[in-house]
Amino acid sequence: MTSRLRIPAWLALAALLAAVPAAADSKFGDQRVGTSSGTFLEIGIGARAVGMGEAFVAVANDPSAIFWNPAGLASLQRKEAQVSHIQWPADIRFEHGVAVIPVRKLGGSIGIQFGVLATEMDETTELAPFGTGRTFFYSDVVAGVAYARRWTDKLLIGAGIKYVREDLGSDVGGPVTQAALVDIGSIYYLGLGSVRIATALSNFGPEMKPSGNWTSPNTGEVRTFDGFDPPLLFRYGVAFEPIERPNQRLTASFEANQPADDAQIFKLGAEWRWANRLSLRTGYNFNADEMRLSAGAGLYAQIGSAEATVDYAYTAAGALGSVNRLSLGVRF
Repeated sequence: MTSRLRIPAWLALAALLAAVPAAADSKFGDQRVGTSSGTFLEIGIGARAVGMGEAFVAVANDPSAIFWNPAGLASLQRKEAQVSHIQWPADIRFEHGVAVIPVRKLGGSIGIQFGVLATEMDETTELAPFGTGRTFFYSDVVAGVAYARRWTDKLLIGAGIKYVREDLGSDVGGPVTQAALVDIGSIYYLGLGSVRIATALSNFGPEMKPSGNWTSPNTGEVRTFDGFDPPLLFRYGVAFEPIERPNQRLTASFEANQPADDAQIFKLGAEWRWANRLSLRTGYNFNADEMRLSAGAGLYAQIGSAEATVDYAYTAAGALGSVNRLSLGVRF
């Protein structure tokens, strides 16, 4: 019975992929590039998800779901924690942590996240374009909480709120922006084998605008700062397991993204898991200029009653070099 139900899944995925080449050629939305603030929120969290090419909205079954689709937190039945390190181009570091706690009285799970992106930069001005001799820190902070529950045997729904702060060099007179943003998402199992569809809306909220005024050090002119919207993003996708056996499982995922500050994006990912010990992953972004191909692996270990995971992801970034991610997780 199960094998017969999987045929429609393959046909559905094939139909979606058939539309990708034509849709991927569309550049509608390119004119909006560079019109958002807080764009560090577009950097993917979790080596497992990124190893699958970030096609994770319909998978979202580990703590990083708080970033990709908060509805996925409802699928976590035990306490879990995950920390992730991202080495971004230009010597930018992004550290992120998530803790998920199932709460029976609330009928679902609560997730808490905290992340910091930081780098040290040389100060430049109009009169000293090669540097003033001073350095400053650029940093972004995100902190938030999310809640998700299983509303029916097929439907998971989640939502979260987060505080975002962007420091553009306040130690040398730069501005600071901040805002409270909302994430919502859903996952629905169709009843056709393991096929599920998902949607998520991320970074919904007011524009991020520095307070106060800016005074030109050359002319003394006083200006007010402009505000920019956060990087609003709508994700939707489908995932299923074409192979699901006691000792191995293959997950396939397709996702489309509609960002407010770029053209539509299409992603494809896959994860093969063997004997609950090893996972191999790969993914492809059809629209990216540089970061198209991703790959990764994961190791699992039983430590007493706890389960530990180590995940690594590599993204080929072309002229930017490469992006490496490492995530450590524990379930207890």
